Amino acid sequence: MVTERELYNAAIKMEEIERPVATSLTLITGEMFGATGISPVGLFDNPKGLAQLAKYGHDTFGFDSCEIFNIWSHVEYLGAEVDYTADQPYVKNHLYTLNDEFEMPDMDKYLDYHKTKTSIAGTVELRKLAGPDGAVNCINSWGPLTCAGHLVGAEEIMIGMAMDPDNVKRLTKFISDFNCEAYRLELENGQAEAIDSLSMAEPTATGDMISPEMFEEFVQPYVKQEHAVIRSTGITSMLHICGNTTMNLPAMIACGSNAISVEQTVDPYEIVKIADNRVCMFGNVGPIQPLWQGTPEEVKVDVEKSIDAGFRMIAPGCSFVPMTPGANLKAMTAAVKASKKRFAKGKNSSA
Repeated sequence: MVTERELYNAAIKMEEIERPVATSLTLITGEMFGATGISPVGLFDNPKGLAQLAKYGHDTFGFDSCEIFNIWSHVEYLGAEVDYTADQPYVKNHLYTLNDEFEMPDMDKYLDYHKTKTSIAGTVELRKLAGPDGAVNCINSWGPLTCAGHLVGAEEIMIGMAMDPDNVKRLTKFISDFNCEAYRLELENGQAEAIDSLSMAEPTATGDMISPEMFEEFVQPYVKQEHAVIRSTGITSMLHICGNTTMNLPAMIACGSNAISVEQTVDPYEIVKIADNRVCMFGNVGPIQPLWQGTPEEVKVDVEKSIDAGFRMIAPGCSFVPMTPGANLKAMTAAVKASKKRFAKGKNSSA
């Protein structure tokens, strides 16, 4: 019998699979806090709590994988102060302007940083809980353009692309160089052995704001550099970008990730056609409608549409809303596991 880990890895590597995979993005809901007794206060400095929540979500709702994340850790090491008490955490004050000089922090101290310790210890703990047959995904940071936006302001990045492109690229390259070294240290010191894949969220590169030409100039070189480092350790990678990414998909694929996560705003049939079996398509069930506000039957319909279109991995189009009812999560995974759709090897299959 195929294990969850074998199925997950076969799906993301574009190998033949007997059914699609039910997976997730940032699965943390209020219901989960209540059931586990884990406090949201200080959660991102609590590796065991993060791992226990991830395993609870897997076991209770029926996902084929677990995910642990500490997405703000990289920008925090650069000096950003994040307000975790808000509904959506954010950087309190911008650190730089586009005209500043950017100096690489002391990476000799990176492994001693408390958020780095949490990221590594959380994945190691989750691997223990998931066992050798469980699939584990991790997310440690925003993508380079999004990190740049957190440090100077997303609006400044957008204006700078038109008015000050060289400095936008200079900042993004600085961030990418830092992220690459941070990923290398994390993966070489415990994470690579604990996880199957590592995900990157790059929402500032949304297709609603960034044209294919802009993507190739301001995003692709830096995201590609980071994914090369991630994949050099032997694990797979996933890239998520918000908005309608249909026109930008070829440039996203060229970044070198194994899987591309897309929102519910894209037509699943159209985007799978553009992907042309070159990369694992990941998504695209609506996190608000139907997962939060819809019924289990509406969730089932959405899931079946994505599967029929050719998505190998079924997940929300973006992060789960914290109020998402457990019944809808169960309906999502049940519909995936009931599918009899088989997938042949892709054009970039590792097998």
